[in-house]
Amino acid sequence: MTTHRVRFLVLAAAALLQLTGSTIASEGERVRDAQIDEQVRDAIFKRAEFAGDEISVQTHDGVVYLHGLVDTNVERAAVEALVKDTPGVTRVVNALELRNRTR
Repeated sequence: MTTHRVRFLVLAAAALLQLTGSTIASEGERVRDAQIDEQVRDAIFKRAEFAGDEISVQTHDGVVYLHGLVDTNVERAAVEALVKDTPGVTRVVNALELRNRTR
């Protein structure tokens, strides 16, 4: 086998290992994000003061996105603080809105 061919095979094998590792890492990220989602939802909805709120949670790469309706700014801030304390959360994007009480 020539030196050129050996070098090519080594580079090809290295590229394949890198691609395989990336695939495994992204699957791991999805699992971790799903676990964070579950922990965040459990933390929010086991608290009585948030029981009637309409909050959705989505996590991507450790960033938690909050959407929905809450009654007060105090609740909005409390939900965000609760989420920030969840293991694995790297950042919180709080898009919670106040419920209109005059409807």
